[in-house]
Amino acid sequence: MSGLLVVIASVMMLQVIMRYAFNASLSWAEEASRYAFVWSALVSIGYSIKEGSILKVDTLVEAAPKWFRNLLVNAGNCVVTVFFGYLFIVSVPAVQKVMRTSQLSPALRIPMGWIYFAAVVGFLLATVRSVQKTKEDFVESVRKKGT
Repeated sequence: MSGLLVVIASVMMLQVIMRYAFNASLSWAEEASRYAFVWSALVSIGYSIKEGSILKVDTLVEAAPKWFRNLLVNAGNCVVTVFFGYLFIVSVPAVQKVMRTSQLSPALRIPMGWIYFAAVVGFLLATVRSVQKTKEDFVESVRKKGT
């Protein structure tokens, strides 16, 4: 992810230099940055789940009694897992459809299937990390209940 952000910054800096210093724009720069951003955003979902930094509103969870808090956390984890699992399942045929068209990106001339494949990878990683997080939180809640 960090590498993709470096690519975005470098390409956009090169584009600015080319446009203002040499009065010649690069036709591929914005497209490359956009695709790097898409890959970075989708792959980072799994990482944010792993690190526990996924966006969530936990006001209700924090206000609940301890026994109900554990139930809410585990139920929320299950919902997130099912959601990303569903997105993974529906992204596969969507990407297959794009790959069958053999459509190429306008400036870079790379297959659009590779760009859309970011959804499959990102949602698969998010699903795997959600399963891991669900298991960790469930084991933690059972361990706390036992002590």
